[in-house]
Amino acid sequence: ESSLASNTNKRVAQFLSYFRTLLPDLYNYFEEEELDVGEWASSWLRNLLAKELPTSCVLALWDVYFAQPDFIEFHPFVCLAILQHLKDSLEDLEQSEIRSMLLRLPKMNMLRIVSQAHNIRSEIQTRYGSTVASRLL
Repeated sequence: ESSLASNTNKRVAQFLSYFRTLLPDLYNYFEEEELDVGEWASSWLRNLLAKELPTSCVLALWDVYFAQPDFIEFHPFVCLAILQHLKDSLEDLEQSEIRSMLLRLPKMNMLRIVSQAHNIRSEIQTRYGSTVASRLL
């Protein structure tokens, strides 16, 4: 179990690094609001959004995931795409409201989110090199 916790901690740290780089305004806003990013990020990464998304969105997302050979590597980019999609709404909220939204996400067009996640992964690979996805594991 400690190896699983260590792996999750590494994935959360890497995810937060990309979050800080790709969405600096939102990241800084979360800091200003003193939001515990690790609280929701570890759940998002460990549970593949099963707890946070409406069931119909989870099913649509997992259909895409199970058709891909690398869905575990791809998942953090989906999380970043969700944050990007919700950025304007999240920046209008206070800490407790942000927390509530992140732990109970609204219904979204998951195919659009997945498409954006592919764009984000490409952008990160261009910035940091092609092996970046494996570092998220």
